[in-house]
Amino acid sequence: MFKARRLILYLIIVFGILAIRKLSQPVSPMTSKNPVVIIGSGLAGLSAGNQLVTSYKIPIVLLDKAASVGGNSIKASSGINGALTNTQKALSVQDSPEAFFQDTVESAKHKGVESLMNKLSQESSSAIQWLQQDFGLKLDLLAQLGGHSAPRTHRSSGKLPPGFEIVQSLKKNLESIAEKDPNLVKILLNSKVVDISLDSDLRVSGIEYIDSEGNKQSLKTDNVVFCSGGFAYSKDMLKQYAPHLVSLPTTNGQQATGDGQKILEKLGADLIDMDQVQVHPTGFIDPNDRTNQWKFLAAEALRGLGGILLNPLDGKRFFNELGRRDDVTNAIQSKCPKDDNRALLVMSEDLYASYKNNMDFYIFKKLVKRISIKELVSHFNIPISATELAKDLQAYSVASEDTFGRKSLLNRFGDSVNPDTEVFVAEVTPVVHFTMGGARINENSQVVGKNGRALANGLYAAGEVSGGVHGANRLGGSSLLECVVFGRTAAHNIARNY
Repeated sequence: MFKARRLILYLIIVFGILAIRKLSQPVSPMTSKNPVVIIGSGLAGLSAGNQLVTSYKIPIVLLDKAASVGGNSIKASSGINGALTNTQKALSVQDSPEAFFQDTVESAKHKGVESLMNKLSQESSSAIQWLQQDFGLKLDLLAQLGGHSAPRTHRSSGKLPPGFEIVQSLKKNLESIAEKDPNLVKILLNSKVVDISLDSDLRVSGIEYIDSEGNKQSLKTDNVVFCSGGFAYSKDMLKQYAPHLVSLPTTNGQQATGDGQKILEKLGADLIDMDQVQVHPTGFIDPNDRTNQWKFLAAEALRGLGGILLNPLDGKRFFNELGRRDDVTNAIQSKCPKDDNRALLVMSEDLYASYKNNMDFYIFKKLVKRISIKELVSHFNIPISATELAKDLQAYSVASEDTFGRKSLLNRFGDSVNPDTEVFVAEVTPVVHFTMGGARINENSQVVGKNGRALANGLYAAGEVSGGVHGANRLGGSSLLECVVFGRTAAHNIARNY
């Protein structure tokens, strides 16, 4: 009897110790919480995902209907904006978030939501710092693009274009985590989200998607971040919202068909500025495929770093190349040949040297050619002599003030231009590039309903799928910035309520 009691007491003590040890072990949030679903793998989705995983250890499922990660962000070629950054300080550039905000508001032309524009500019420096410190990106070079009052568009010295470099860095980090801990990060490609479920209390409760095998799947979640991009590739949506642009070529990939906007509208989201579609003034005309409706973007940095535009009809400059994108586009369409809206982008040897890796790529693709001024006049049938064009380029190069009010006068053609001087030339034309409109969001990146309040608990959007950040016209370099600022914001707010 005594031995039996001792045995029972011994077992109680042993099991008690085991129970205490078990309780003292940390519990992974994945065991008790649903993962956050991120729809779209461009920079907005990658920013939200990295912030959730690295800062908060919150599990994510990243879905994209495309076969690869990157969206349109991976093609961005000018850079990412930031005001009052360490790079600007190192290069003695005077700038401020307030100046950036004023440039953005002016560009927006009384459209959009100013509180979102203010957030974009105020948090731009921390966005650049995050990329530099957390991902080791240099972002040590600056350009002043059209509509900006200071050089604030950042890119890294090195061989990689900025969009590719940034996306690859964030992508590799998530893929590395997914390999080590598949329960923390899942990346599902060729997977198209078709529906979002809300419960009776207007809380996100799940999604439905078509997987890579064509089967419908469901996934429980309490938080969804839409990062699915714009609709600049969709002729149907352009017909609906901007029918005057349907005939123009586009720089957008086939994934940019507005799927996210359609789903969010069905849920009751307030779509804002859907008719505000940006036409970028310079898409490359491929001389071997002139009528192709898809064009490579001729990065705004090409003009920001010194490129000028000539009218093929008379061989003369006709506008400030660093005006706002919509104004430069209007100038090309109104002054240049009406049959193909074509202008000539002419660049110097110094520009080539400062943008060499991108320029070499354009030359390899036969989009840019290196020729003498004499050959330029002959090849493009410009109705002036090579001597006159050389004099024009030299006059532009030595002038203290520009005839068209251009403030940034980098990488000009020198003071000894002659008909044999070599330049770099491309044919460019306006292209549908970016859709400013989308689902209205608030400063917490929550999707907003028509009543002005958050549409549902756990429903967020960031990047081009959202609306209100740019108004009627987006400044170059602000699309990548928008993705980082509002993608991270969505992550922070999810974590606060997780």
